[in-house]
Amino acid sequence: MKKFLSIFAWLVSVLLVSGILTGAGLYTLSRSSMKVVKTWKQAEDIHYDEATYYLSVVEGEPDWHGFPVHVGRHYFVYVGRESGTPTYGHVVDFSFYPLSGDLDEDIRQSNVKWSAEGVTLKTVAGDALFVPKEMFMGGR
Repeated sequence: MKKFLSIFAWLVSVLLVSGILTGAGLYTLSRSSMKVVKTWKQAEDIHYDEATYYLSVVEGEPDWHGFPVHVGRHYFVYVGRESGTPTYGHVVDFSFYPLSGDLDEDIRQSNVKWSAEGVTLKTVAGDALFVPKEMFMGGR
């Protein structure tokens, strides 16, 4: 009976440690990197309010759709008052299509145009995203 209890305790310990390591690994693998690929500052001739706004393209969580051959990343567009890692503002999930094979470089070559109505991001692939000023002004 004593041998059975020690084997049982060992098995429970192994399962518990395995579960903790698996959980930690899954958490680490699925975290958003929050790496800012590129940031564009509001144009000097555009004034929405007293704040200065930024449009940033940020690398998000892994995209597991191509697993096990390829694991890419989701990206999102952030418009708000922070120029670094966004904390509070307007966020739009956005798909970027790599033309050159280097997605980050293609993102950095995108064009951003600030206007009195809002801001437009145009990618090198030709896709465009317009964010009206009402969506990012006033700390939204």
